[in-house]
Amino acid sequence: MTVAPVPQVEHRFVDVAGVQVFYRATGPANAPTMMLLHGFPSASHQFRRLMDALGTGYRLIAPDYPGFGHTEAPDGFTYSFEALADIIEGFVRKLGLRRFVLYAFDFGGPVGFRLATRHPDWIAGLVIQNANAYDEGLSPIARELIANRPGVDGAEERVRAILTLPVTRSQYDGGVTDPALIAPDGWTLDQHFLDRPGRKDAQVDLTLDYHSNVTRYPTWQTYLRTHQPPSLVVWGRNDAFFTEAGAHAYRRDLPDAELHLFDTGHFALEEKLPEIAPLIAGFLDRVWPVAPMKIAVIGATGQLGRVVAAEATARGHHVTPLHRDAVDVTDPVSVTAAVSGHDAVVVAVKGPDRLVPRGAQALLDALPAAGVDRLVFLGGGGSLEYAPGLRFVDGPDFPAQYVQTARDQAEALDILRAASTAVRWSYVSPPPIHLVPGDRTGTYRTAAGDTPIVDASGDSRVTTGDYASAVLDALESGSFVQQRFTVGY
Repeated sequence: MTVAPVPQVEHRFVDVAGVQVFYRATGPANAPTMMLLHGFPSASHQFRRLMDALGTGYRLIAPDYPGFGHTEAPDGFTYSFEALADIIEGFVRKLGLRRFVLYAFDFGGPVGFRLATRHPDWIAGLVIQNANAYDEGLSPIARELIANRPGVDGAEERVRAILTLPVTRSQYDGGVTDPALIAPDGWTLDQHFLDRPGRKDAQVDLTLDYHSNVTRYPTWQTYLRTHQPPSLVVWGRNDAFFTEAGAHAYRRDLPDAELHLFDTGHFALEEKLPEIAPLIAGFLDRVWPVAPMKIAVIGATGQLGRVVAAEATARGHHVTPLHRDAVDVTDPVSVTAAVSGHDAVVVAVKGPDRLVPRGAQALLDALPAAGVDRLVFLGGGGSLEYAPGLRFVDGPDFPAQYVQTARDQAEALDILRAASTAVRWSYVSPPPIHLVPGDRTGTYRTAAGDTPIVDASGDSRVTTGDYASAVLDALESGSFVQQRFTVGY
């Protein structure tokens, strides 16, 4: 008899802003990565069977939130969904995750959608399992519970009444087809953690804050509609809290989402893991860029081209560095010969005699002939706007030595935007002034548009390492097509 391989699952803690976050992790480090966000009143242990099922071929990471499972928060921690998202955001950064598929279940929806709206570039795809983001998905029971909020008479008492073993158990076996398939371990362990000192107080605070999630539904829907993350929706249709209508509602903003409904309850994995796990595996295989790309970097000896080429190589892609002796970026024939056979081209050039805009036009002419449909053009930040219609390059304080280069780069952007082309181009702008030497930190943000990304102090800044990482993220995810996007902290 052949025994199927069983993965090793690690159990670790990491300090995030004084919170000792417990997490489970399994799978090869270079495999497609999925972060599993659990629901109420559970913790990462709810994913144990899924990790056993998929952990040999995929990297799965499942943290416990503050107030749940084995995670320990300091005295005085403020329990809100914003605070949970802050801790999970810090957790992602501590682990150095660049990109992952997000599994959102129940409370994992409010936590995960906050994360996705803050860092859309982190999200390679969504697996949504009974995690609601639409008003029609709220059952009458859910609406009654959400009506409890600070200042409402009897709200705390009503919330405490649901933190009991019978109610915890009902979330597992309510709505299932075959109760014999539901292990009692889940609700028993959940209640054990609920009964620990201070845990019910934390759950009261979170439940009284749940209304803050409903007010964010339009924001999350805008994120889905704008970014169109590849999505798999799996749903227990007999959920007492989140109705089947909430599953169908995702197709309104994600028309290409894959939707599967199951005759089971809230904790759908408990009964339907054999059906759901293969769906997740197939989805991960489809959305994750497993195969290395062949990337030609024109201008690979310059400051930015060199850093981008190094980042691409570090990620396992096959890089062809092209300098001016190997290719004339203004000559379509030369470009075609140099980049033929590649999957993508990255361009980082500057020079006299309108070299940059002439190069942009030559690339649009050459790439279809070379059979290359992906282009990332490293442009300048000078054409970004500090006010509507007012570009930095045209301001009195813009450094005089960079004015002509910035205007050439702006003209290249105009050429790309005006082109009717099959080339899937992206134009990447760094901050207008402060693109500084430095390593990748993983904390950068990206956004499509013509204004720079600024930090809390109003400064627009990023390191060359983070800029290069953003370029590769866009290449790997296929994002920001026919768009200019910016990078910053």
